[in-house]
Amino acid sequence: MRQFCTWILLLLTIVNLQALEKLKIIYSWKSLDFVFPSEHARLAAIKSGNFIPGSPLPIDVDVYNGELKSTVFIAIPRFQDGVPLTLGYVTDEVSLDGNTLIAPYPNWSYNDAGNCASIISVYRMQIDECDRLWVLDTGKLKSKQVCPPKLHVFSLRDNKLITLYKFPEHQYKDEDSLFVTVAIDVRDTTNNCKDTFAYIADVTGFALIVYDFRNSRSWRINNNLFYPYPPYGTFNIKGDTFDLMDGILGLALGPIQNGDRILYFHSLASRVESWVPTSVIRNYTLFHENPEAAARSFVPFEHERSSQSVAQAMNHDGVLFYGLLSDLAIGCWNSKHYPQFEGKNNEIIVRNPETLQFPSGLKIITSKKGKQELWVISVSFQKYMSGTLHSNETNFRIQAGFVDELVRGTKCDVSSLEGRFHRQ
Repeated sequence: MRQFCTWILLLLTIVNLQALEKLKIIYSWKSLDFVFPSEHARLAAIKSGNFIPGSPLPIDVDVYNGELKSTVFIAIPRFQDGVPLTLGYVTDEVSLDGNTLIAPYPNWSYNDAGNCASIISVYRMQIDECDRLWVLDTGKLKSKQVCPPKLHVFSLRDNKLITLYKFPEHQYKDEDSLFVTVAIDVRDTTNNCKDTFAYIADVTGFALIVYDFRNSRSWRINNNLFYPYPPYGTFNIKGDTFDLMDGILGLALGPIQNGDRILYFHSLASRVESWVPTSVIRNYTLFHENPEAAARSFVPFEHERSSQSVAQAMNHDGVLFYGLLSDLAIGCWNSKHYPQFEGKNNEIIVRNPETLQFPSGLKIITSKKGKQELWVISVSFQKYMSGTLHSNETNFRIQAGFVDELVRGTKCDVSSLEGRFHRQ
């Protein structure tokens, strides 16, 4: 009997290890370091305070699978001093203390915090199916609005700027707004992909901004569901507790069905997921004079998640992936076969108390071979908030795994459920 129990424990350990390895660590850092033009330039940046080692904290990741190579982009907002660049990509170079170096994108001059034509501060970006990188620029240094918030759109085929859009003053509140998340809705890939909309979360202004690329215009939408939920403004993550009353942050687009698609969204200080048809929010006529129009078109799901969540993304099968902060895990929900977002329909596909501390960035990437991949960046943000972030331990990780392996055997395994639901 004792041998049997030992065998069972060994089997469970192997299964758990296999589950942990479904998300593989691609990069990890104790602290971020950068590819400066020279060692002299690096030392000068440190001396001037433009670079404070240990200060930069990454928030988002995205991946471009180009013809010649893949590029991993990283966003590092300037909400504190000492961040020399805010948009970069991971290189093959390594610092003397073992940290993979990050280079500026598209170059150093375009990351100049003193020039409003440059990129000031980026929380998140999005690469679309038309090989464009959409960079959402808050225009803020720490809490000060030094420039208007902007969208910088680059062609990744030649790394040239396609367009730069400044949001009108009436669409943001100087010290109160913070544009942190962008979701790109390409309606038609013909005609240079001009029929594209960007949906933008104003996390502290509690609003959704819609940008119409074809017509170079934007509008602001207000709704009660964009606000934080006071009972969930306290976060408990692996022994650290902090308060943050942030509103709408997580955005995810569903697949196109009957010419329309759903935008799923949630506030950071919340456990509620909500949704709205994009046909509603793309209606400029409806909102440009009344930001509070169509209030009942925004619908919350009745049931809540087990904890607060930051980033989320939905794949082309309609499976929503999201981080669970207190659970130190990644969860999923299969909207195709289980329309109600609720506990019995949600699954935890990976749980790791070390590597999944505050997953702040999450993307679904299609590989060159056509396989869907889940990419996650986790940043130990709770340690930053509690003042316990130390550069002698691993703080930031980029992980990735194949979606089909992550969901296998769960309710989010769409391919295995197709036959069963068809028979029913």
